[in-house]
Amino acid sequence: MHCRGTLETLAVRLDPGADIYQTLRTLVTQENIGAAVILSAVGSLSKTRLRFADQETSTTLTGKHEILTLSGTLGEAGVHLHMAVANAQGECRGGHVVKGCQVYTTLECVIAIVPEIRFDRVFDPATGYKELAISLHE
Repeated sequence: MHCRGTLETLAVRLDPGADIYQTLRTLVTQENIGAAVILSAVGSLSKTRLRFADQETSTTLTGKHEILTLSGTLGEAGVHLHMAVANAQGECRGGHVVKGCQVYTTLECVIAIVPEIRFDRVFDPATGYKELAISLHE
């Protein structure tokens, strides 16, 4: 299924110590966001926790990291984020964002909200996971 809609933008800055996942999840609730996507995100992390592809548990990366990309979908039913980061030597790692990614100096994030659409998460027997379900917002 696909739906078209207009975009509203929301710019936020996360301060040192903020947990990316938790803060964006709280923002979705506070702003009553039914469907949104990350347009842009730049910043740094003092603690980085990612779940790599096909792994059950997350990995904590040591040292400070620069955020190269942060992308994902946000809605009342859940926040699904992926991120690529680079360490001080420029080595890159990426994966699924989990709780525990803490901002070092800042995270500047621009979010596009699609008011006419709602993102839900429903179990998909083909994948075994709750997957994105798109519907018109009523």
